[in-house]
Amino acid sequence: MAGKRFDPDTERRNTPSCGLIHHYEDIASASRSMLEAAHRGDWAAVEQIEVRCRELIAALKVAASTDTLSETEKLRRMTLLRAILKDDSQIRLRAEPWLRDLENFLSVSRQTAAYGP
Repeated sequence: MAGKRFDPDTERRNTPSCGLIHHYEDIASASRSMLEAAHRGDWAAVEQIEVRCRELIAALKVAASTDTLSETEKLRRMTLLRAILKDDSQIRLRAEPWLRDLENFLSVSRQTAAYGP
């Protein structure tokens, strides 16, 4: 086992008794971290966490093909999905002004390039 790092999240997900719901919890946690980064205006961190979310979603898809949720877990999943959607909408609200500023900057840059200073 030399060279292999212990990752408690990986170990937890690989434990049969843990189940599929932990994938949703991991995504919700990452979503919350992304929102916190957006609140700080740390867009580089938002981008890094977004990449992590894509990885978590891919892992969820694999796990969902072989695992199922209990009725209680299905209710928990709905709560987690609502929280993720709420976080996402808040992130978008914070990102839109930044994206509009970037769009305006690029528009001015294109006009300057086309027509000169």
